[in-house]
Amino acid sequence: MEYRQQSLLGDGNCTSTIPLDLLVEILYLLPPKSLIRFQSVSKLWFSTIRSKVFADLFLTRSKARPHLLLSLSCYWSKECYIFSAPEHDNNDDDKSSTVMARDDMMNLEPGFYLDSGSINGFVCFRGERPDYNPITVYNPTTRQIVKLPDVTPDGRHLYARLGYDPVEDQYKVLCLMMFDHERRNNQLEHFVCTVSSSKKEWRKIENTTGDYYHSVYGETCIDGALYYGVGKSRIVKFNFRSEMIELIKTPKEAKIHRITLINYKGKLGGVDYSCTENFMTLWVLEDDKKQEWSSMRCDLPSTWEDLLGFYVRSKGVSHTGELMVFNPYLKQELESSQLFYVCYYNFDKKSIRKAEIRGMVDGDFRRIRGIGQLNGLMTILCFPGHIENIRFL
Repeated sequence: MEYRQQSLLGDGNCTSTIPLDLLVEILYLLPPKSLIRFQSVSKLWFSTIRSKVFADLFLTRSKARPHLLLSLSCYWSKECYIFSAPEHDNNDDDKSSTVMARDDMMNLEPGFYLDSGSINGFVCFRGERPDYNPITVYNPTTRQIVKLPDVTPDGRHLYARLGYDPVEDQYKVLCLMMFDHERRNNQLEHFVCTVSSSKKEWRKIENTTGDYYHSVYGETCIDGALYYGVGKSRIVKFNFRSEMIELIKTPKEAKIHRITLINYKGKLGGVDYSCTENFMTLWVLEDDKKQEWSSMRCDLPSTWEDLLGFYVRSKGVSHTGELMVFNPYLKQELESSQLFYVCYYNFDKKSIRKAEIRGMVDGDFRRIRGIGQLNGLMTILCFPGHIENIRFL
């Protein structure tokens, strides 16, 4: 792999001892924590590590090693703890495995929550305050925090999601504010803020569809577009490039309120499942313009409910193309022996495998955090596809 000095620095300079192309090869092999620390070695190292070419190169490598992004929320204290853990690879000879979660992300202020997964390694946190809702974009790898202008929902529900425009290479946040009562349907508003812009401001987006909704169900991002379910039979597509809103009708047989939207082999997919049934239905949007869907029935293995219990949730598919499912609810009183599993469902083989995740709800976590017994309602959310990104916005 060859690199020209001019492509990274623009001035052709190199160190007196290490040629620039060799320096890049060395830095490329280092873990992100070391890269962030080594920025202070010299101006050359700083400009090299901060360059877009090197950041894109590192991002390509990171995409081959995705992680799970996990949040542990304590409702009694309004605290949220963030973890990451390796995604379990698909190995036919390994139906069960154990991975260790890392508690190395920032401590969120009480009242801040993680509602969605990461976009190229960046995550969006939403806060709850009496008069406004702060929204923050955070990079766990670099520890960079980008605070967006405050949002005042005026009693409405707030929905904020991060997205990425691959054409302009921009990160944006879509913010929805809506009432849950139909008599106030004219109070639905859409706003967008460009995170990577030097001038951060909320721009109101016109809803040209003329449609109003009062609830949102899940989401997934595919090729610069955010998809989320609304109402009983519709999916909204928001294009982060054009900032246009489109409506997609779902099949009549699909139960949109319990569908998990996923990226299924590059297409919009929806998984309809329930523990009271012994099968799930995979819906795939085959033609976006004609809004034509195909469906596939997937029989569930007998171990489905035994592994997950009655309450099952999913936040998407892993890098292997499998549906990642988990039980978000923990016991009222957490003991050191309590286990937390995520399971991976293979659509082709109709099989399921599990991975135990340690380091979140056990005694070691409580000892490190300096807290006692964890009592009260707690939930865990698990998002696949989190990657490390050394880019600064």
